[in-house]
Amino acid sequence: MPSFSRNSSRANCARRSLAFGAGIALTVLSGSALADGAQRFVFTAYSDAAGGADVVAGRYQAALVELGHHSDILDLDPAADKTNRCVAYSMTLHWQQAQAACDAAVDAATQEWSAQPAWLPPANPDSLAVAYTNRAVLRWLAHDDAAAREDLAKAQKLSPHAGFVALNIAALKLHAEMAQAVVSAPKS
Repeated sequence: MPSFSRNSSRANCARRSLAFGAGIALTVLSGSALADGAQRFVFTAYSDAAGGADVVAGRYQAALVELGHHSDILDLDPAADKTNRCVAYSMTLHWQQAQAACDAAVDAATQEWSAQPAWLPPANPDSLAVAYTNRAVLRWLAHDDAAAREDLAKAQKLSPHAGFVALNIAALKLHAEMAQAVVSAPKS
């Protein structure tokens, strides 16, 4: 059974202040690796967006209900809402909906970041990096390591010093090393 931990950090955007309220760590390692304090993959959600408080509290079904009642027409922060939907679906193991939501979060964050008017200060790329890292974790869970690495590389290029990116890169590296060790272990 997976275990979960929470962490939080803040990032400022020129247009708004975002609370990356909860990085929800999904542990996908064996018991011995957990005992050694191994790296965990981390989903990151927005506590100040629709469904965010429920995601932070681990009430993923409630978050999905709130997000279902939330109108996309009046949405002031579509990337954050789509990111929370991505995390909630992922944590409830609704893989097809999670994939669609994570793709939508990347699309919304890309549109938001690239549509920044020239007269405003440059947009903070963290929201796009969050979308890419969340999709990378989902892709890793779907056993698509190449796509996960690709998304994490994009996130690292956007936000090279972001903790949520570094945690997921370390987790992916650890899992690759563990898989290699299993493959190269002598047979008895």
